[in-house]
Amino acid sequence: MKTIISKRYCLFVLFVFLISGTAISQNWLKLQGTETTDAKSVNLFGFLQPVYYHSESDVSPQSDFRKNNFNLRRARAGIRGIIPGTGDKINYFILTEWGRNGLTEDPSGSTSNIAVLTDASITMNYIPGARIRFGQFKTPSGIDGLKSVHVHEFVEFSDVYDQLLMERFGLDCSVGAFRDIGVQVFDWWALGSQSKYELTYAFMISNGNGINSSDNNNDKDLNGRLEFAKIFGGSSGGNPENVMLGMWFLKGTRKGYTFDEMGPSNGSIVSQNRKRFGVDFVITKKLQHLGFIRLEAESVWGNGWVYAPGFFNGNIPADKRFFTFNTSVDGHGVPHANLNAMGWYTSIGYRLPGFEKHFEINGRYSWYNPDYGKVIPQDLIQDSWTVSGQYYFTNAAWLTLSYAFKNSHWDDKIGNLLAAQVTVFFE
Repeated sequence: MKTIISKRYCLFVLFVFLISGTAISQNWLKLQGTETTDAKSVNLFGFLQPVYYHSESDVSPQSDFRKNNFNLRRARAGIRGIIPGTGDKINYFILTEWGRNGLTEDPSGSTSNIAVLTDASITMNYIPGARIRFGQFKTPSGIDGLKSVHVHEFVEFSDVYDQLLMERFGLDCSVGAFRDIGVQVFDWWALGSQSKYELTYAFMISNGNGINSSDNNNDKDLNGRLEFAKIFGGSSGGNPENVMLGMWFLKGTRKGYTFDEMGPSNGSIVSQNRKRFGVDFVITKKLQHLGFIRLEAESVWGNGWVYAPGFFNGNIPADKRFFTFNTSVDGHGVPHANLNAMGWYTSIGYRLPGFEKHFEINGRYSWYNPDYGKVIPQDLIQDSWTVSGQYYFTNAAWLTLSYAFKNSHWDDKIGNLLAAQVTVFFE
């Protein structure tokens, strides 16, 4: 039965990809890594995202900031542009975070920094087919991480991205934020008659320790992404029509500590493999007089370095437990485990005819299993259904209201989550 479903799923994706018209890919590698030749030398941009959370999880407000709390979740400001005197061949991208979130939280977990540098890179556009980007920026992973966070349809990330790819308390940082420091080679090509297709690639070598962190071993992470889009029209902006298929991988190691049962405390230093790979597709389409629809889906696999909060109620075998290298958190790092993990999500968005510029409704199902290899007998699956609505006051200001029906098979304290967020973008 699984084989039949898989074949039908692939045929459906291929069918939609081939027949969809008036499409253009939202190429995040292009948008976040390069500038147009007519760009300014200094272009100010940024966004604010104040939010209100109300969580039904059975915890105290002191231990969960989403329990019942107003928060300035994000306050980002940056500059980007072309370096003068380079013949439009070198551009830069700088972004800072001033809000209260994992990026500005001190690795000790007890205090917050005033601000943090999230992105700082230069891109050199001298070699045809091989643009070179240096610095700190998003790794070429999947859509839920690559997509600019201010245009996300939901307040929270999918379960698999939140738990597997949003690194927790690594070296010198509280979250990895889907970013790293390194060098990336990338480019894209228009293909076919009338440039109806676009092929994009990216390959990155990075430290492997996340945002604002140096390397602490001799191994570098290898990251890569390949995507193919069918293009028919010239639509663009925050809701372009597109049909895009992508795949990506990450391969590296992380240094940590083995688990000392007598502590529990750090044991000996150990290097642990960290591998991730995924596939994704996005379809956005105007349905003539029936409105606008967006479909998005992604599957992610991983093994080695898997986040294991509380060692999943102590059920992870001792020989598979280890702590991250950050020893400022409770005297040791955060619990991780040597496991095979898998997760996926699928979402749909719809804009009613006549209201396309003002209102959008969204739905998402997200599923994650950190023990996909079945190391322990207990079910560790966590999944959620999320409904969301966005009301656009203008193209630069909108309200997002989300409600997530959460289901954890191992932690009965986790409850549903209501979130209301206002986004204001400026440039």
